[in-house]
Amino acid sequence: MIAFCDIDAFYASVEEILRPELKGKPIIVGGSSGIKGVVATASYEARRYGVHSGMPIFQARKLCPYCIFLDGNFRIYEEYSRKFFNILEEFSPIVEHTSVDEAYLDITGCERLFGTPPEIGLMIKRRVFEETGLKVTIGIGISRAVSKMAADTVKP
Repeated sequence: MIAFCDIDAFYASVEEILRPELKGKPIIVGGSSGIKGVVATASYEARRYGVHSGMPIFQARKLCPYCIFLDGNFRIYEEYSRKFFNILEEFSPIVEHTSVDEAYLDITGCERLFGTPPEIGLMIKRRVFEETGLKVTIGIGISRAVSKMAADTVKP
């Protein structure tokens, strides 16, 4: 069985942890000054305005002029990413990093240690949240593709 783990709105979520006054507000990480650059990530509140990763900043500003635009602190994001992957590696010896906030885990045979695949998913979610404050969406399936589709169907 394969588990796909994806931190929800990673950069924006880290910013909310570091600056609790941002919680629940439309946040765009990728550029606070000027109109150049692209959106690295947007909080779910900003996504409601149609903002998405990879979008030019000038376009995001048009869609959501009242959004909070942040340059981001990628050194801190890397620290949170490292914590995330360290936790995942406690659940499986086979972890494929696909980005700073996503990974596939082969949880085949891990049932003896951690329980059923859904129980493993819940344990991972709890550990990541307890140790980092970040929420993770997890999809589990018989292949990478199926686990990714499962995660996509339950994303916030």
